[in-house]
Amino acid sequence: MVDELETPEGTTRMKKKPPSAWESLALMGQLGFTIAIPLVLGTLLGNYLDSVTHQKTLFLLLGLLLGLIVGIYGAYRLFARFF
Repeated sequence: MVDELETPEGTTRMKKKPPSAWESLALMGQLGFTIAIPLVLGTLLGNYLDSVTHQKTLFLLLGLLLGLIVGIYGAYRLFARFF
């Protein structure tokens, strides 16, 4: 539901109703997948590259770091519309 608010300048703007509990839970689920999936994919890719190149943990750590960066960026984009 949307309500109209009048600003001090005399213009009107729309105010959104706060999300319901189900919408908030869905958003938290999206946040979990947005961070977890890039981390898992980065780990798997890094582990594979380590096995191919006979490195110990170089690509695993790089994959984790890249997955974390992508996950945080995805979470930022998910929540940017609320701020």
